Amino acid sequence: MVGTTSDDMCDGGRAGVTDYRIELASIEDVAALAAVERAAATLFPERLLPLHLRGETVAPEKLMAAQAAGMLWAAKDGDGKVLGFACVAMHGQVALLVELDVLPAYGKQGIGSALLAAVVAWGNARAIPTLYLTTFLEFAPSQALYRKFGFVTLGAAPDFLAAALRQETAAGLGERVAMRLTFPRNKVGK
Repeated sequence: MVGTTSDDMCDGGRAGVTDYRIELASIEDVAALAAVERAAATLFPERLLPLHLRGETVAPEKLMAAQAAGMLWAAKDGDGKVLGFACVAMHGQVALLVELDVLPAYGKQGIGSALLAAVVAWGNARAIPTLYLTTFLEFAPSQALYRKFGFVTLGAAPDFLAAALRQETAAGLGERVAMRLTFPRNKVGK
């Protein structure tokens, strides 16, 4: 499901992990990501994410492509258990945060922020001008996380993102909005 996001600020942080790491996901990690996404979907109110959509996840072939391209990150505990993930796709010269999820039991521990920081560092290192995402307008935890990183809500989205928002609305997702983070461009010769 495009852009459905649960982050480290959501309720449910009971598991208490202190030794997690963020790394590029391995091919073996991909199998665990659908379960993370489905678990994270339980955090959203039904008016935003209807029950019949909670089992939908990012297609495995999209995750495999992102993994092969170095655009899929996993948060793992000391035993290698996947606690969360972030997935990015490119659209021309700009990037789209396709998904960012954390297992609810590991919420409120900074994992979502750490995943998003890894994505932002990746974008900065590659001089990508813009990172876009779609999210729920009225889900405060996601909004707080994205605003903390400098994302702004768009009044008008670029064509590819406007199409994604229309698809999300048609699928039954409630109150969706596009957001953008503009990266400073690398200055050549300065």
